[in-house]
Amino acid sequence: MNFIVLGSGGCTATPRPCCTCPICEEAREEGIPYARTGTSLFLEDTNALFDTPEEVVQQLNRENISNVDYIFYTHWHPDHTMGMRVVEQLNMHFLALYVAGNPPSKKVAVCALPEVMSDLRDIKNKHGPYLDYYERTGLVSLFILEKGTRFKIGDVTIIPVPVENPGFVSTVFVIESGGKRVGYAPCDTKPLPVDALKELDVLIIGGILPEGELKDGYIIPEGNELRKELFTLDELVEIITELKVKKTICVHIEEEFGRSLDDYSKIEDEYKEYNIEFAFDGMRIEV
Repeated sequence: MNFIVLGSGGCTATPRPCCTCPICEEAREEGIPYARTGTSLFLEDTNALFDTPEEVVQQLNRENISNVDYIFYTHWHPDHTMGMRVVEQLNMHFLALYVAGNPPSKKVAVCALPEVMSDLRDIKNKHGPYLDYYERTGLVSLFILEKGTRFKIGDVTIIPVPVENPGFVSTVFVIESGGKRVGYAPCDTKPLPVDALKELDVLIIGGILPEGELKDGYIIPEGNELRKELFTLDELVEIITELKVKKTICVHIEEEFGRSLDDYSKIEDEYKEYNIEFAFDGMRIEV
């Protein structure tokens, strides 16, 4: 399986607009891999896109991706869905539709757990849900994934595993092919559903909190709500050990963590025995 990390950033981009902190200035000057856009993953074997952050159009163009057949959504949060309108640009030509009456050239399969699909349908404008419009115009087909159901695309199997959060459901996807197993858990997946993730070849996981002070000297106190969402490095090591993960790649890297690409390289050296890497935009993962 061949994956591309389209975006490795969190709910704010690096550099953050108008920010003049050293991390953002460096990212602005150097660009990728110091710059990061919203978290998104692409599986080349199936032309499958996981989530659509606001920058997804630029991400697809940057990596010269010529076809998207599937979009799998992990959850409804804006940094994972605000680029949903990409489906309009993938296959619909407005002049062909409104002048010649020609329908879109193909449909993109939008796939999500039932609770996630319900949340996606709540994303709307004054005319109604975006998904209703996309369905009506023939841009998408909607596939509701049931918990633990094996969704097969050729030689690839994708298994959705729900994570219950207060007020919404997020998703961990287990992706299997050729005897290899990859877990994708980019956001809001704590507590991690470890029973479904045994003996992974690769775990791609988000929300890893670096040790020490964060940007502007902030420290997240014990008992704070953010502690319920983020994993410490010690917690990550426990997960890796319990699951016997061969390789771990960290995504959803927040600008507010106040760490540069070079800082994360040092953390990788410190945790070398656990084979932890921090992703960057455009990173290739071959499994």
